[in-house]
Amino acid sequence: MYAKSYQWTTSQYSDGNLNTSEALETLLHLAEVGHLKATSRRWLIQRVTHRDLANGYTTRGTVSVGGESAANYALAASIFATLGDEKHYQVAMNNVWRLQVQQDSSPINGGIGDAKTKQVYSYSNLTALNAAFN
Repeated sequence: MYAKSYQWTTSQYSDGNLNTSEALETLLHLAEVGHLKATSRRWLIQRVTHRDLANGYTTRGTVSVGGESAANYALAASIFATLGDEKHYQVAMNNVWRLQVQQDSSPINGGIGDAKTKQVYSYSNLTALNAAFN
């Protein structure tokens, strides 16, 4: 895994836990400039395929924050779209839509959120829309 941050004054990488959304944004930018490591791509394929892309990881790759987020799967889809990997783009987007509220009686039907609490997540909805148009 990558480090959470780099301290220029001490030339040290942080060993703090990673927020998956932030880490995937970094992977997306690396993919955009052609520098995504093959190991990162394989790891992401595994997580998306097994539907276990957690919300946080240690720098050693173990889960630090459980649960999953449509935004993380959408970022993964954007990475695969950037790489021209249609198969894994579709797998990632299927995971996004799996987390979409699909209850006709819900006021947030069709959105990304929690049907019970009626909370919607702007970042998840925006990221899903961006990924859907890749």
